[in-house]
Amino acid sequence: MAVAEAPPQKVELIRAELARVESLLADSAVSSVEILQEAALHILSSGGKRLRPQLVLLVSQLLAGDPERAVPVAAACELVHTATLVHDDIVDESDSRRGKRAVRFFFGNSAAVLMGDYLVVQAFKLLARDPDRRLWPLLADVIAQMCEGEVLQIAVRGDTSIPLPTYELIISSKTARLMSLCCRFGALVAGADGVRAQAAADFGYHLGMAFQVQDDVLDYLGVEPELGKPVGTDLRERKVTLPVLLALRDSPLVVREELAAYFSGSESLRAGDVGRVVELIQAAGGFAKARAHAQEHLAFAERAIGLLPTGPARVTLEALADSAVNRTR
Repeated sequence: MAVAEAPPQKVELIRAELARVESLLADSAVSSVEILQEAALHILSSGGKRLRPQLVLLVSQLLAGDPERAVPVAAACELVHTATLVHDDIVDESDSRRGKRAVRFFFGNSAAVLMGDYLVVQAFKLLARDPDRRLWPLLADVIAQMCEGEVLQIAVRGDTSIPLPTYELIISSKTARLMSLCCRFGALVAGADGVRAQAAADFGYHLGMAFQVQDDVLDYLGVEPELGKPVGTDLRERKVTLPVLLALRDSPLVVREELAAYFSGSESLRAGDVGRVVELIQAAGGFAKARAHAQEHLAFAERAIGLLPTGPARVTLEALADSAVNRTR
């Protein structure tokens, strides 16, 4: 049983290993319960950057690790990430994901929740293959943090007065911590020492922060077919992200009040509202300042990876970090 062909952004350096990751993902979707299997295959075959498996595999290769250990761990990380996407769609009542219908649209919320749980269990089954017993508790801790980040985001939805550290905590918990763990896992399965494992983890963390900030910018400025979701989704879901917070911080009172009203209201958005919000954020420099913030995290990531050996895998990791703040989707 095969998942869709590997997306074109796969790097040549680890092409063979990524193909094996895809095979493990397909195997992980197998179930005697037809609806569960169909739902799992639907989301796993819907594409995606497979960035998290790439991080595991590239860090492992950079530190002379064994692909036999790295591949199952890489697949486990992607399964956890995929499960969080399914659960996010349920929480956000979203009907699309990566340009396709979300799992919940076809199979309902109940089946989607359980399918997400199923993928997490499958991830831990893959980790059980590795002799390093530290992997399980590390992943469990990160999953707990991801849940906390999601709950915190729900708690502050529509609140334009949240401080920047709260936003940072949300994206750290929901995005950066898992990317950090992917890099740490790559180091651990390669038998790396504490300093190198921490440097890899720091690189992944700041890459994740930069990636999410850029994602929040693209939610307003991206091209819908490339994003795989409607532009302005965060506004429709009343998620107050960094471009909005920075625009609010540096705008006159009348602008702050108008911008805040779009997020605090309970009524549905009207045609043109997203465009008006984009105008307000743009005029206040919110997008430019958010991108500058992403660049700061990129600089931290580059500093961290400078502690790791040189080589083709490091060049590729540096390119991945750079693309996090320059991508269009």
